[in-house]
Amino acid sequence: MFKKKKANKSNYYFDSFPQLSHFSVICGEMILDFMKNFDPSKLEYIKTSVHQVEHQADDLKHQVTQKLFTEFMTPIDREDIFELLRLIDDVTDAIEEISLKLFLYDYQELPPHTVEFTELTLECMRKTEECLKKFPDYLEKDVISSYIREVVHLEEQSDTMYIEYVHTLYKNEKDALKIKKWETIYSLLEEVSDRCREVCRYVQNIAFKNI
Repeated sequence: MFKKKKANKSNYYFDSFPQLSHFSVICGEMILDFMKNFDPSKLEYIKTSVHQVEHQADDLKHQVTQKLFTEFMTPIDREDIFELLRLIDDVTDAIEEISLKLFLYDYQELPPHTVEFTELTLECMRKTEECLKKFPDYLEKDVISSYIREVVHLEEQSDTMYIEYVHTLYKNEKDALKIKKWETIYSLLEEVSDRCREVCRYVQNIAFKNI
């Protein structure tokens, strides 16, 4: 591990982090478009399409991990690279879970504010990707901290949305099955933002370790 030295911007691992994160953004864009133009007849299509992107993310993660096993020297601790790869992959898995549940539960309609909630979730993923792009500059004051603050703020907004929407759902809706299905979507969207926050906080921890 190299300390007191600025990270190499062309380093394979630092380049791989935002590349891996971008797969989650692609999945989020696909799901948002589906939400905006909701068509129950395309539930299987969106599930399959998102899974194909998630599979590409898995392939990249596997390639980076295999290189990590054989690398003699790494820019940051080997275990930190491995853990950050896992956390980034968790974001993609979390957004894929939405398309999977939409199909499994055979949604014929979406809960109120789904598009708004999905837009916030996508913004959180985009800011996470930006944070990872700036990760090589972690020794420069406030370069990544501003992105981390933005992601944390978006995650807090997601928590607020979830609480408000679920409360309203239980207050006004009488159909138990609809409550269960709609709460699931809200919960899964909120989960994605949680995973983004975990990625950024781990980036922050790595930066502190290497200052």
